[in-house]
Order: sequence, then structure tokens, then C-alpha cells
Amino acid sequence: MLAFIEKNWAIFTANPLPFILLAAFVAGGIWTLASVYYSGQVTTAKGEATLAREQRDDFKNKLAVSTPDEAKSKVDRLQGELVGLNRIISVTIGYGWKPLTDQQITDLSNRLAPLQKHRVQVMYGNQLGKDLAQSFYRAFQKAGWEGATFSDGGGAHLGIIAGAGTGKAGLVKQAIEASTPYKIELDKPTVPEWGDLIYLFVGTNPDNADR
Repeated sequence: MLAFIEKNWAIFTANPLPFILLAAFVAGGIWTLASVYYSGQVTTAKGEATLAREQRDDFKNKLAVSTPDEAKSKVDRLQGELVGLNRIISVTIGYGWKPLTDQQITDLSNRLAPLQKHRVQVMYGNQLGKDLAQSFYRAFQKAGWEGATFSDGGGAHLGIIAGAGTGKAGLVKQAIEASTPYKIELDKPTVPEWGDLIYLFVGTNPDNADR
């Protein structure tokens, strides 16, 4: 560039106006390009900043807190409400009961078959226990308990209960616990037995373990 200026200095000094106009044109073009480029950068940066402020304000409005301590307090309260809701669900609705496998049905029927046959009413409290109750019913049928019936209803209870009394229901309890993973609670163990009737009720499952 310097060599070009030195070589043409005489021409430039003799007639400087064209060179001045050319230099002004080139400088103006460079300025225009730089202005357009940096204006775009500034506009983009302003847009990003505006979006960040809007997201911040939206998050703040949703959280509805003004300090970190207030935010922590709200989160803790929501967690407490969630725990309470889970407890309500576990008691009023519960979790699904896993029905007996074909092998468990066969094992249970083999233990029920030698027992004295009685009328047995197999019931379930809600749809989450229906399949398990039905698999118990199949085991009684397979064991030759012709007086076995299957239905819904029976009240609201936690777990699986058998009753009434401890005699005939106690033998059913032993058979089930010896051949399946389930534990049976005797219902009304101190009351006299109800003739030849036994009931087996699948109630609410408060445990979400897969069993």
C-alpha cells in the first residue's frame, strides 16, 4: 500500500480530488457494512436480553416468591402435600395386587384339597384386587370346593383378610401363606364361626412393592 502511494504520489499531488473521492467512497462503504453488521448484533443481543427477562419474570410469577428462603418454604410445602396425597391414595385406592401364578394356584389347591370343604365367599374391594381374588377363587375351584363364590364388595379393609373366627378360616390362612407370598389376617378372630361359611377378602393394598 505504501509502495503504491509513493509510486503515484506525483499524480495524487497533481490531481488530488479523484483520490479523495475514492477514499471517501471506500471509507463510506466500509462504514456502512460495519454499521449493518453491528446493528444486527446489537438487535440480536437486545432480543436475547428481552427473552431472558421475560423468562425470568415468568418463572418468578409462577414461583410467586421474592426470596430464596420463601422459595424453599414453598417447595417443602408442596412436597408435604404430595406425601399426604400419596398416603390418601394408598389408603383409599391402594396399589395393584399381583395375581397368583398358575403354579401358585396349583400349590394352593393341593393344600386346600385335603381340608374339609365349606362354603367360601371370595371377594375384592376394588378393581386393583380383582385379579388376585379371582386367582384365589380358581384355587378353591381346583381344590373341589364346590360352594365357592366370587364377587365384589365386602367393605373397606387394608390387606387380605379371612374370617370369621380362627377355626376353618385359620386353616385357609395357613394354606395360603404356605403356598403363596401373601400374608392373611384373621378377621374377627374372637367371634364364633359363621356356620360353614368362610370369607376371603382382598382389600386395599397399601404397599406399592411388586409382589
